[in-house]
Amino acid sequence: MLPLQCEEVAPESGRYDWGPSVMLDDDGLYKMWWVRLGGTGQGLRFPFAARLPSGELFSFTYPDWGDRVYYAESRDGLAWNLDGPEYAGDLRLFGPDCPGPMMVLGPAESRQEINHIGTPSVVKVRGIYFMYYEACADYRVDVDAEGRVVGLGEYHNQVFVATSRDGKAWRKRPIDRNPRPIILAPKSNLELGQQRYGFGQPSAFYQNGRFVLDYVDSCTGPGDFVVRTESGDPYFHDSTVFARQLQPAGSPATVPAGAVARFAQMDVKPLSGAYYLVRPAYGTGHIGLLGSRSGLFQADNDAVAPTEVFPQIRVRDPRGDDWLEVLYPRFLTDPHGQILVRNGRVSIYYGSGRGWKDDSHTWKLFRCEVPVTALRECLAPQEARP
Repeated sequence: MLPLQCEEVAPESGRYDWGPSVMLDDDGLYKMWWVRLGGTGQGLRFPFAARLPSGELFSFTYPDWGDRVYYAESRDGLAWNLDGPEYAGDLRLFGPDCPGPMMVLGPAESRQEINHIGTPSVVKVRGIYFMYYEACADYRVDVDAEGRVVGLGEYHNQVFVATSRDGKAWRKRPIDRNPRPIILAPKSNLELGQQRYGFGQPSAFYQNGRFVLDYVDSCTGPGDFVVRTESGDPYFHDSTVFARQLQPAGSPATVPAGAVARFAQMDVKPLSGAYYLVRPAYGTGHIGLLGSRSGLFQADNDAVAPTEVFPQIRVRDPRGDDWLEVLYPRFLTDPHGQILVRNGRVSIYYGSGRGWKDDSHTWKLFRCEVPVTALRECLAPQEARP
């Protein structure tokens, strides 16, 4: 594995990096969009009101500081300037020699997009970049045993899209100040007692004239499911969910339509007539791989946890065995989101750190390589080519 950052571990100032989307573009440059904490740094706060379990509205403010999409370029996909000062110059002059990355997308602070945006997935079709990303729309609050109002985090995530001609300057759909989701979480998810994560973590590719989007549905069924939808329209006005779905033992009726896999933090991309899924085996320091020719990842059908599904690739963090949290692995792709194979190997970019809460400052970006034969071995025997 190769670390893309060389900063020292500093709990009070360490980076917070995750969710890389990396392509080798037509101009020969490697381009990466990922998530880092950012904001104006001017101490701005936005008013908000959330509903307590009693039904009463509770008013508060939140800071202009949260998950933002950053951008960097590299000539070889190995050397990236991620640790230098944030670039604030002319977008046209930004390139792989700039000492630091630049922020390219933040939340609109509209009714449906507040505080954070995350998990960018970028494809390029006919000269236009399309970034699919998630954003939350609400906060959940509660009252503790001592009567104090406590925040339980954001929820009701939905999937949005932005477009760009250069990968640097982005416009949200339909307008920047009031973007609208293209994958909408059900309104029932906003009801007290029903508040769940929603829809998010999009993974996109373009194939046979169709935009294909896999995303995590964490409010329709029991747990997290990966739902696939596709459309000839990049904005998914006329979309179709995958015709088949997992059939786990128990209550198949509760599985979301078009559910092709389970669990979160996945990336799904095509290669040579098959589909491959990569995700972390939570808390093990392993990356799990799945393959399918049908598009349905049957290995997940009755799995209770991603640690039960094999094969898994060990990716040891050079900082030590305490860093066992692998975050949001993504395949290196071409502009259409097809997996790239170079010298018989596939590259995977991901975050690595200690944990999600107090140790989020330890999250750093890494790259590993996997033999393409390891992917093909993931295909079920009945799906493998003779």
